[in-house]
Amino acid sequence: MNRTLPSVAFSHSALRGPGEVTVRQNLASPSAEEEGTARWVWPGATATARWLCDRDRGRWLEKKHVLELGSGTGLLGLVAARLGAASVTLTDLPSELHLLRANVARNEKRNAFSAPTFVKPLVWGDEAGMLELIDARPVRNNNDRTKGFDVVLCCDLVYRNGDETQRALARTMRAALGTSPNDDDPAGSLAVLKARRAVVAYQFRENVLADAPFFEEVDHLFADPHKHDDGDDEDLWLFEYEPK
Repeated sequence: MNRTLPSVAFSHSALRGPGEVTVRQNLASPSAEEEGTARWVWPGATATARWLCDRDRGRWLEKKHVLELGSGTGLLGLVAARLGAASVTLTDLPSELHLLRANVARNEKRNAFSAPTFVKPLVWGDEAGMLELIDARPVRNNNDRTKGFDVVLCCDLVYRNGDETQRALARTMRAALGTSPNDDDPAGSLAVLKARRAVVAYQFRENVLADAPFFEEVDHLFADPHKHDDGDDEDLWLFEYEPK
């Protein structure tokens, strides 16, 4: 992570349309009301973006509705928007949205191949706020009645957070994927729910035991994860979760 660069660029041959995804960093000192970790591009974001691009040669995000939690500068979500998604919704704390909105506007202006991208405030654990996001999610067609997002991205979010914040993050991940099947088509909507995924990029730093509340809560809400190998960073763990 280079906190001295005013902007960070990401390129990959899988990106649709010409040019790089470029985001600005905020190099000023955070105020008392701001969350400092949302101001920079962390190493996990670029590594996960590369993993998404490598995987998406198989069109994994094709026509999917994507939600990113704790988007920060927006790099990862903006990369997803260039990989054929139906829509991308980027979220963070209300105090952190100015830079995120500016980076989205910058990239949309430069590249018309991005999926519709939205910036919304969201506090982890806010059930009403999540329901509003789900209700506002674009609809693909008249048969697209299953509530929830298809893919939830969580990158480098479990860092110096208290136990309840960690648990709230896990519950928010699960809520974003949707709830019970549609009564009009229970089998079909259950199949849609089971096809949805949460991707968690976890950077091992100091003591994994400090992050145990997050993984304990995830174990209650999701099936056993599939662990992917990033290849470039042995301290970055990539987990793919299916909802129970």
